[in-house]
Amino acid sequence: MNFSAIANLRGLRAGANSNDVASAEQQLGIRLPNDYIQFLMFSDGCLLESGLSLYPHEDLAERNQTYEVFEYAPGYLLVGDDSGGMGVLLSLEASQKNVYASGLGDLSPSGFKVIASSLQAWIDVQLAL
Repeated sequence: MNFSAIANLRGLRAGANSNDVASAEQQLGIRLPNDYIQFLMFSDGCLLESGLSLYPHEDLAERNQTYEVFEYAPGYLLVGDDSGGMGVLLSLEASQKNVYASGLGDLSPSGFKVIASSLQAWIDVQLAL
């Protein structure tokens, strides 16, 4: 992935390392999507001025447990939110690259809205605003 469009954003954190990623995967009991691993290693989460928060590796398990993502939206991972009740989700299916938005009060995949065709496309548009 190419992160040049966001490399100078305020609110980015230092990147995670492979042990951090492995720890998150172990806590979650899943394999993280490869594109998302690349993002975590570039920036281990962020909180932007817009209110958009992408969770650091150490918060992923807690956020997904709190919102019961694996119960109500199996096959998806909550990776962030807009600080206003809208979550950002990725599919855990390797062939599915879309980025989704959903209200955190109703995590039914039938109500998910595709907000980008890939994490790279979403980063290029949303994070670079």
